[in-house]
Amino acid sequence: MPMARQKTIMVIDPGVHTPELDTFNLISKLSEIPCTYHLPAMFGFDSFPANSCEIAGIVVLGSAASVYDNLAWQRPLESYVAKMIDAGVPVLGCCYGLQMLAFMFGAKVGYVRSAKEKLKGVRRISILDNEVWSRGERSVIVTHAEMLTEIPAEFSLLATSDQVSIEGIYHAKKPVFGFQFHPEATRVFLAGHDMLNETTESSLSDGQKILSQFVHMAASGKF
Repeated sequence: MPMARQKTIMVIDPGVHTPELDTFNLISKLSEIPCTYHLPAMFGFDSFPANSCEIAGIVVLGSAASVYDNLAWQRPLESYVAKMIDAGVPVLGCCYGLQMLAFMFGAKVGYVRSAKEKLKGVRRISILDNEVWSRGERSVIVTHAEMLTEIPAEFSLLATSDQVSIEGIYHAKKPVFGFQFHPEATRVFLAGHDMLNETTESSLSDGQKILSQFVHMAASGKF
């Protein structure tokens, strides 16, 4: 009798320019089970598992794209993630990943500033009451021009800050979460976004602990 295939953490990188391989390496180190890496904007969907039973959890990373760009890969990616959510697969969206999840559930995304420039650097955010992460303040890495302008139906506020009111959301009944900041950021990530300095580097650990908690719970089937 053949052995059942071990589930994996699926890392989806919606990047359109530079693969975030160092982020994937970080997630692989944090996970107790194997991880797989997928880059749909550049290489399509052939590597995506067909069945939800193969996936312990999904992490959707950031992207230079907007959810409104209507690029060839965006709607198929949303359909795939929606199918996995319906099957009960835990999902964490980071920056673009958050905006994509909110967009999928009917919420709107807008610019942080009227001039459309990015917010970059370190931001102090507050995690609110929830069943996954402990309540309290964190210093996290941010680089984004867009943000959620509303919380989608079926979701609640998970995190907030003085600069961005909707820093995180979670689904009321399903293990679906999203953060506007980058919990997956690494030193290589910072350097690639021209953000590497003592302040940003010292702020990596808070975000990585948030990421680690999701990966651990997904890998161990605790959602």
